[in-house]
Amino acid sequence: MKYALTFLVIFYSLSSFAQGDFILLRKDNVVIQSYVKDSYLKCQLNNGQWIEGRIKKIKADSLFLEQIQVRQVASIFGTPMLDTMRYGLAKFSINDVHLLPKKEHGISVVNDGSLFMLGAGGYAVLNIINGLTQPNQSVTSNQNLINLGIAAGVFMFGEILHWTHRDFITLGKKYQLYSTATIPSK
Repeated sequence: MKYALTFLVIFYSLSSFAQGDFILLRKDNVVIQSYVKDSYLKCQLNNGQWIEGRIKKIKADSLFLEQIQVRQVASIFGTPMLDTMRYGLAKFSINDVHLLPKKEHGISVVNDGSLFMLGAGGYAVLNIINGLTQPNQSVTSNQNLINLGIAAGVFMFGEILHWTHRDFITLGKKYQLYSTATIPSK
């Protein structure tokens, strides 16, 4: 009985395995995302090519990605359905990754300024239409010009948010991508 129990313990310990290699995305030395085998990854390489798929293997400085693309197509009845296309296995260096998509936190129409531009444009158009159609309001009155100026300022604020909003993380000084073998100590 002792030998059978010892054999089972040794057999199960040999058959179990530790977690394999992984990739870390760091922002100022704080891990914000990790990727392991079978994780989905979408990225842009240094040559400008976008690649996406499931991670099949991670080596010291290489990444093996099964390229897939999920897209919406029409069925034979004309209704939309999802179709997955597989392109094969791609191998590239982790240092070749240039951009990663940013995960959105909050409402994106507020973050990219679209809501501000839409609201200010709608208010300005409504104010101008009311000034042209209402006999007691004028488009060139002092109060109306102040309101149009405020609407223009809110529109410009939304435009500045739109210009500065980034949908992707650029790897460089602030963001770094490391594999298991290349993680620095700090």
